[in-house]
Amino acid sequence: MVLGPLVIAGCGWLAQRQGTWTMLLSALLVMIALCTAWAMCGAGPGACVAALGFALMLFLGPALNDYVMEHRGVRHEAVLSDVDSYYRKHGGDGHTCEVKSTDVARSAVYSVGDDSGCSRKSRPGQRVTLVEDPAGWLNPRLASSVDGPSTGSVWTCAGLLVAMEAFMLYGRVRRRD
Repeated sequence: MVLGPLVIAGCGWLAQRQGTWTMLLSALLVMIALCTAWAMCGAGPGACVAALGFALMLFLGPALNDYVMEHRGVRHEAVLSDVDSYYRKHGGDGHTCEVKSTDVARSAVYSVGDDSGCSRKSRPGQRVTLVEDPAGWLNPRLASSVDGPSTGSVWTCAGLLVAMEAFMLYGRVRRRD
């Protein structure tokens, strides 16, 4: 119970790694932790703890992703080598950019999408700044999309954590017949 928020934060961070297996592993671990908290808090408060904990994981993972890329990301000069567009099923065109690093000895080519800074305004040959995670855990992004966590996401995570802990406290201290 005491380590519940840490397990949720760890699972939210684990889910940021691209891949199905890591996402499934993080979902399994958080479900085990939240079902344990549910059983320890009782039916009513436990259901609230489980729902709020799962929501916290969904919001906390991307907030940690933004925080780490802002503070630990390594910036490289790069050039867009190719820009492609594709049709998205639910609205508008999507874009992917092939980005080639220019300031390192071994120039790697990365693919970034709409959520990583590529847009319809991107043009081949355009000079950009690429932000890369030195550990290789997170996907690289263009510097235009690295702003750190928004104030709204920080307050949302804090509110979910406080509500989850309040229901956990209520579930543990209430009198049972």
